[in-house]
Amino acid sequence: KTTTAAALLASLHRRGARVLGVDLDPQGSLGFSLGLDIERCLTVYEVFRGEVEPQQAIAHTDSGDILPSNILLSGAELEFNRPGREFLLKTALSKVEQNYDYIIIDTQPTRDSQILSNAIAAADYVLIPMQCDAFSEDSAFRTYSICSKLSKDPASRLKGIGVVLTMVDKGAATRETREECKSELGSALFEAEIPMALAVKSSVRKCVPVCYSARTQPVGRSYAALYKELKERLDKLEEN
Repeated sequence: KTTTAAALLASLHRRGARVLGVDLDPQGSLGFSLGLDIERCLTVYEVFRGEVEPQQAIAHTDSGDILPSNILLSGAELEFNRPGREFLLKTALSKVEQNYDYIIIDTQPTRDSQILSNAIAAADYVLIPMQCDAFSEDSAFRTYSICSKLSKDPASRLKGIGVVLTMVDKGAATRETREECKSELGSALFEAEIPMALAVKSSVRKCVPVCYSARTQPVGRSYAALYKELKERLDKLEEN
């Protein structure tokens, strides 16, 4: 999930797009993987509390701008228990979105949370990375179903949903998962797939997106294909 967000952010930035990554995971993995000291940064938590403006918390990296997160965000479910809490991110981003061509939001793994609701409420498109196992498949299908219902709401800005298979290998379980996804999701399933690769862990340690650190390897080429396919889908949505 975070690897995919970082790779797409870096790919867009490298091609000249103005990009912002928003980390909504209390582990702060997106900012950390791009080299930020998340314990010393202002974060999305302070923005939600109204202590700072979004512009003040945005940090700059070689892969684009980042609105980071850290463990303080873990208390959001209880602390921000007030009307309109699901629109905290949407309100914050409205103050900076004119400065960017793309904003990529990285969420925590759970599908049922106020933080995830904030991400979906702010999003034009939801991309669901899905590992090839039964638990991830069930979670991805549920998230896809929730997003599909929201996209039909006239008040929602959500225009599209996609699912991409990750940690793909040549095993029977992967083949079964792929066929089930094709049957269940149809065109929402991306053709690009991300293979399992040790280079992913290495890229995190180096604080370099895998699309850079392993660009000549299968996983790097797969992320390039994912970027291209996602860009085409987003361009079609803009045309419509």
